[in-house]
Amino acid sequence: MKSQLGAIVLCILLVAGCNSREHELEQQLSQTQNERTTMQQSIAERDAFIEEVMHSVNDVYADLEKARAKEALVKKGSGLAEGPAQFTNAEARQKLLQVVADIGAGLKENRRKIANLQSKVKGLGTQIASLNTLIENLKASLVEREQSIAQLEGRVQGLEATVVEKTKAIAEKEETIETQRKTMNTGYFVVGTREELAEKGIIEDEGGFLWGLLGSTTVLASGFDGSQFTPLDRTKEMRIQVHGRIDEILPRRKADFWAALNEGEESSELTIVNPDKFWQDRYLVIIVD
Repeated sequence: MKSQLGAIVLCILLVAGCNSREHELEQQLSQTQNERTTMQQSIAERDAFIEEVMHSVNDVYADLEKARAKEALVKKGSGLAEGPAQFTNAEARQKLLQVVADIGAGLKENRRKIANLQSKVKGLGTQIASLNTLIENLKASLVEREQSIAQLEGRVQGLEATVVEKTKAIAEKEETIETQRKTMNTGYFVVGTREELAEKGIIEDEGGFLWGLLGSTTVLASGFDGSQFTPLDRTKEMRIQVHGRIDEILPRRKADFWAALNEGEESSELTIVNPDKFWQDRYLVIIVD
Protein backbone atom coordinates (compact mmCIF):
# COMPACT_ATOMS: atom_id res chain seq x y z
CA MET A 1 0.00 0.00 0.00
CA LYS A 2 2.78 2.34 0.91
CA SER A 3 4.58 1.47 -2.30
CA GLN A 4 1.57 2.35 -4.38
CA LEU A 5 1.13 5.65 -2.57
CA GLY A 6 4.80 6.53 -3.17
CA ALA A 7 4.44 5.73 -6.85
CA ILE A 8 1.40 7.93 -7.14
CA VAL A 9 3.20 10.80 -5.41
CA LEU A 10 6.21 10.33 -7.70
CA CYS A 11 3.98 10.49 -10.78
CA ILE A 12 2.31 13.62 -9.52
CA LEU A 13 5.72 15.25 -8.99
CA LEU A 14 6.90 14.24 -12.43
CA VAL A 15 3.77 15.66 -14.06
CA ALA A 16 4.10 18.88 -12.10
CA GLY A 17 7.76 19.16 -13.13
CA CYS A 18 6.89 18.67 -16.76
CA ASN A 19 4.20 21.31 -16.61
CA SER A 20 6.65 23.77 -15.02
CA ARG A 21 9.28 23.07 -17.67
CA GLU A 22 6.76 23.50 -20.44
CA HIS A 23 5.64 26.81 -18.98
CA GLU A 24 9.28 27.94 -18.75
CA LEU A 25 9.90 26.98 -22.37
CA GLU A 26 6.82 28.84 -23.47
CA GLN A 27 8.06 31.99 -21.69
CA GLN A 28 11.48 31.69 -23.33
CA LEU A 29 9.87 31.24 -26.73
CA SER A 30 7.65 34.28 -26.19
CA GLN A 31 10.66 36.36 -25.13
CA THR A 32 12.62 35.19 -28.16
CA GLN A 33 9.77 36.14 -30.46
CA ASN A 34 9.53 39.56 -28.83
CA GLU A 35 13.25 40.11 -29.23
CA ARG A 36 13.04 39.04 -32.86
CA THR A 37 10.18 41.44 -33.47
CA THR A 38 12.09 44.25 -31.76
CA MET A 39 15.20 43.49 -33.80
CA GLN A 40 13.21 43.47 -37.04
CA GLN A 41 11.67 46.81 -36.14
CA SER A 42 15.11 48.19 -35.28
CA ILE A 43 16.53 46.97 -38.59
CA ALA A 44 13.57 48.44 -40.48
CA GLU A 45 13.96 51.76 -38.66
CA ARG A 46 17.71 51.80 -39.36
CA ASP A 47 17.16 51.04 -43.05
CA ALA A 48 14.53 53.77 -43.25
CA PHE A 49 16.88 56.18 -41.51
CA ILE A 50 19.77 55.34 -43.82
CA GLU A 51 17.51 55.84 -46.81
CA GLU A 52 16.43 59.20 -45.43
CA VAL A 53 20.05 60.22 -44.81
CA MET A 54 21.11 59.19 -48.30
CA HIS A 55 18.19 61.08 -49.80
CA SER A 56 19.25 64.19 -47.90
CA VAL A 57 22.88 63.70 -48.95
CA ASN A 58 21.85 63.41 -52.59
CA ASP A 59 19.74 66.57 -52.27
CA VAL A 60 22.69 68.52 -50.88
CA TYR A 61 25.01 67.24 -53.61
CA ALA A 62 22.43 68.26 -56.22
CA ASP A 63 22.21 71.74 -54.66
CA LEU A 64 25.99 72.05 -54.71
CA GLU A 65 26.06 71.16 -58.41
CA LYS A 66 23.38 73.78 -59.07
CA ALA A 67 25.48 76.30 -57.15
CA ARG A 68 28.51 75.36 -59.26
CA ALA A 69 26.50 75.86 -62.47
CA LYS A 70 25.15 79.24 -61.31
CA GLU A 71 28.65 80.28 -60.32
CA ALA A 72 29.87 79.50 -63.85
CA LEU A 73 27.07 81.63 -65.30
CA VAL A 74 27.97 84.55 -63.02
CA LYS A 75 31.62 84.30 -64.07
CA LYS A 76 30.65 84.26 -67.73
CA GLY A 77 28.16 87.12 -67.36
CA SER A 78 30.62 89.29 -65.45
CA GLY A 79 33.54 88.64 -67.75
CA LEU A 80 35.45 86.75 -65.03
CA ALA A 81 35.65 83.64 -67.19
CA GLU A 82 36.64 83.14 -70.81
CA GLY A 83 34.23 84.66 -73.28
CA PRO A 84 32.71 88.07 -73.95
CA ALA A 85 32.04 90.25 -70.91
CA GLN A 86 28.43 91.29 -70.46
CA PHE A 87 28.98 93.38 -67.32
CA THR A 88 27.74 96.55 -68.97
CA ASN A 89 25.06 98.28 -66.89
CA ALA A 90 23.87 98.76 -63.35
CA GLU A 91 20.84 96.49 -63.76
CA ALA A 92 22.97 93.59 -65.04
CA ARG A 93 25.48 94.05 -62.21
CA GLN A 94 22.68 94.04 -59.65
CA LYS A 95 21.24 90.84 -61.11
CA LEU A 96 24.64 89.15 -60.88
CA LEU A 97 25.04 90.19 -57.26
CA GLN A 98 21.53 88.90 -56.53
CA VAL A 99 22.42 85.52 -58.09
CA VAL A 100 25.54 85.37 -55.92
CA ALA A 101 23.42 86.21 -52.85
CA ASP A 102 20.93 83.48 -53.76
CA ILE A 103 23.74 80.95 -54.10
CA GLY A 104 25.05 81.99 -50.70
CA ALA A 105 21.61 81.58 -49.14
CA GLY A 106 21.33 78.08 -50.65
CA LEU A 107 24.73 77.11 -49.29
CA LYS A 108 23.72 78.36 -45.86
CA GLU A 109 20.63 76.13 -45.98
CA ASN A 110 22.79 73.18 -47.04
CA ARG A 111 25.09 73.78 -44.07
CA ARG A 112 22.04 73.53 -41.81
CA LYS A 113 21.03 70.25 -43.48
CA ILE A 114 24.52 68.80 -43.02
CA ALA A 115 24.52 69.77 -39.35
CA ASN A 116 21.21 67.94 -38.89
CA LEU A 117 22.60 64.87 -40.67
CA GLN A 118 25.69 64.85 -38.46
CA SER A 119 23.50 65.06 -35.38
CA LYS A 120 21.32 62.15 -36.53
CA VAL A 121 24.18 59.90 -37.60
CA LYS A 122 26.11 60.56 -34.40
CA GLY A 123 23.31 58.88 -32.44
CA LEU A 124 23.80 55.62 -34.36
CA GLY A 125 27.37 55.10 -33.20
CA THR A 126 29.96 53.14 -35.17
CA GLN A 127 27.57 50.64 -36.75
CA ILE A 128 27.26 52.88 -39.86
CA ALA A 129 30.51 54.81 -39.61
CA SER A 130 30.69 55.04 -43.41
CA LEU A 131 27.89 57.61 -43.26
CA ASN A 132 30.13 59.83 -41.15
CA THR A 133 32.79 59.72 -43.84
CA LEU A 134 30.21 60.50 -46.52
CA ILE A 135 28.87 63.48 -44.61
CA GLU A 136 32.38 64.77 -43.88
CA ASN A 137 33.15 64.65 -47.61
CA LEU A 138 29.88 66.46 -48.28
CA LYS A 139 30.81 69.09 -45.72
CA ALA A 140 34.21 69.57 -47.39
CA SER A 141 32.48 70.10 -50.75
CA LEU A 142 30.21 72.68 -49.16
CA VAL A 143 33.17 74.55 -47.65
CA GLU A 144 34.84 74.59 -51.08
CA ARG A 145 31.72 76.09 -52.69
CA GLU A 146 31.36 78.66 -49.90
CA GLN A 147 34.94 79.81 -50.34
CA SER A 148 34.54 79.98 -54.11
CA ILE A 149 31.32 82.00 -53.84
CA ALA A 150 32.91 84.37 -51.32
CA GLN A 151 35.79 84.99 -53.74
CA LEU A 152 33.36 85.41 -56.63
CA GLU A 153 31.28 87.94 -54.69
CA GLY A 154 34.41 89.93 -53.92
CA ARG A 155 35.44 89.92 -57.57
CA VAL A 156 31.98 90.95 -58.76
CA GLN A 157 31.87 93.76 -56.21
CA GLY A 158 35.35 94.76 -57.34
CA LEU A 159 34.10 94.91 -60.91
CA GLU A 160 31.13 96.92 -59.63
CA ALA A 161 33.47 99.49 -58.10
CA THR A 162 35.62 99.56 -61.25
CA VAL A 163 32.61 100.04 -63.51
CA VAL A 164 31.25 102.77 -61.23
CA GLU A 165 34.59 104.56 -61.40
CA LYS A 166 34.75 104.18 -65.17
CA THR A 167 31.14 105.29 -65.54
CA LYS A 168 31.85 108.35 -63.41
CA ALA A 169 34.98 109.14 -65.43
CA ILE A 170 33.06 108.75 -68.70
CA ALA A 171 30.25 110.95 -67.38
CA GLU A 172 32.75 113.61 -66.33
CA LYS A 173 34.46 113.39 -69.70
CA GLU A 174 31.15 113.63 -71.53
CA GLU A 175 30.20 116.62 -69.38
CA THR A 176 33.53 118.28 -70.23
CA ILE A 177 33.01 117.55 -73.92
CA GLU A 178 29.47 118.90 -73.76
CA THR A 179 30.71 122.05 -72.02
CA GLN A 180 33.40 122.48 -74.64
CA ARG A 181 30.87 121.87 -77.42
CA LYS A 182 28.53 124.48 -75.99
CA THR A 183 31.42 126.90 -75.64
CA MET A 184 32.49 126.31 -79.25
CA ASN A 185 28.90 126.64 -80.51
CA THR A 186 28.03 129.73 -78.50
CA GLY A 187 27.97 133.17 -80.06
CA TYR A 188 27.25 136.45 -78.26
CA PHE A 189 25.37 139.52 -79.44
CA VAL A 190 24.29 142.86 -78.10
CA VAL A 191 21.87 145.42 -79.57
CA GLY A 192 21.80 149.16 -78.96
CA THR A 193 22.22 152.64 -80.35
CA ARG A 194 25.70 154.07 -80.79
CA GLU A 195 25.27 156.23 -77.73
CA GLU A 196 24.07 153.33 -75.57
CA LEU A 197 26.84 151.01 -76.71
CA ALA A 198 29.53 153.66 -76.32
CA GLU A 199 28.31 154.47 -72.82
CA LYS A 200 28.54 150.79 -71.89
CA GLY A 201 32.11 150.69 -73.18
CA ILE A 202 31.30 148.19 -75.91
CA ILE A 203 32.20 150.35 -78.94
CA GLU A 204 34.54 153.27 -79.54
CA ASP A 205 35.73 155.45 -82.39
CA GLU A 206 39.17 154.83 -83.79
CA GLY A 207 41.37 156.91 -86.12
CA GLY A 208 40.23 159.98 -88.06
CA PHE A 209 41.45 163.53 -87.73
CA LEU A 210 40.30 166.76 -86.17
CA TRP A 211 40.12 164.92 -82.84
CA GLY A 212 38.16 162.13 -84.46
CA LEU A 213 35.43 164.31 -85.85
CA LEU A 214 36.23 163.22 -89.39
CA GLY A 215 37.24 159.87 -90.86
CA SER A 216 36.94 157.88 -87.63
CA THR A 217 35.87 154.21 -87.59
CA THR A 218 33.62 152.58 -85.02
CA VAL A 219 35.13 149.38 -83.56
CA LEU A 220 34.71 147.11 -80.55
CA ALA A 221 36.22 148.76 -77.52
CA SER A 222 39.26 147.14 -75.99
CA GLY A 223 38.36 145.18 -72.82
CA PHE A 224 34.60 145.40 -73.30
CA ASP A 225 32.31 143.73 -70.72
CA GLY A 226 31.18 140.35 -72.14
CA SER A 227 28.37 140.09 -69.59
CA GLN A 228 26.53 142.77 -71.58
CA PHE A 229 26.08 140.28 -74.43
CA THR A 230 23.36 137.66 -74.93
CA PRO A 231 24.51 134.09 -75.72
CA LEU A 232 22.96 131.99 -78.52
CA ASP A 233 23.61 128.64 -80.21
CA ARG A 234 25.21 129.70 -83.45
CA THR A 235 24.59 126.25 -85.00
CA LYS A 236 20.81 126.52 -84.55
CA GLU A 237 19.77 130.16 -84.21
CA MET A 238 19.97 131.78 -87.64
CA ARG A 239 17.70 134.79 -87.02
CA ILE A 240 18.01 137.58 -84.48
CA GLN A 241 15.06 139.88 -83.84
CA VAL A 242 16.09 143.38 -82.81
CA HIS A 243 14.24 146.48 -81.70
CA GLY A 244 14.92 149.29 -84.17
CA ARG A 245 16.41 149.53 -87.64
CA ILE A 246 19.77 147.84 -88.19
CA ASP A 247 22.38 150.45 -89.13
CA GLU A 248 25.66 148.54 -88.76
CA ILE A 249 27.16 145.38 -87.28
CA LEU A 250 30.56 144.96 -85.65
CA PRO A 251 33.00 143.44 -86.24
CA ARG A 252 32.12 143.88 -89.89
CA ARG A 253 31.25 140.76 -91.91
CA LYS A 254 31.04 140.31 -95.65
CA ALA A 255 27.64 141.17 -97.04
CA ASP A 256 27.04 137.65 -98.39
CA PHE A 257 27.40 136.16 -94.87
CA TRP A 258 24.23 137.84 -93.57
CA ALA A 259 21.14 139.87 -94.49
CA ALA A 260 19.11 142.52 -92.68
CA LEU A 261 15.39 142.94 -93.06
CA ASN A 262 14.00 146.16 -91.64
CA GLU A 263 10.35 145.50 -90.83
CA GLY A 264 9.58 149.13 -90.05
CA GLU A 265 10.82 151.82 -87.74
CA GLU A 266 10.47 149.68 -84.64
CA SER A 267 11.92 146.27 -85.51
CA SER A 268 14.31 144.41 -87.78
CA GLU A 269 15.55 140.89 -88.35
CA LEU A 270 19.12 139.85 -88.94
CA THR A 271 19.43 136.57 -90.88
CA ILE A 272 22.68 134.63 -90.79
CA VAL A 273 23.27 133.06 -94.20
CA ASN A 274 26.69 131.46 -93.64
CA PRO A 275 27.08 130.71 -89.90
CA ASP A 276 30.59 129.22 -90.16
CA LYS A 277 31.97 132.35 -91.79
CA PHE A 278 29.72 134.78 -89.95
CA TRP A 279 30.76 133.54 -86.47
CA GLN A 280 34.50 133.57 -87.02
CA ASP A 281 34.18 136.52 -84.67
CA ARG A 282 32.38 135.18 -81.58
CA TYR A 283 30.97 138.55 -80.57
CA LEU A 284 28.42 140.52 -82.58
CA VAL A 285 27.40 144.12 -81.99
CA ILE A 286 24.21 145.28 -83.74
CA ILE A 287 23.96 149.04 -83.94
CA VAL A 288 20.45 150.34 -84.51
CA ASP A 289 19.13 153.81 -85.31
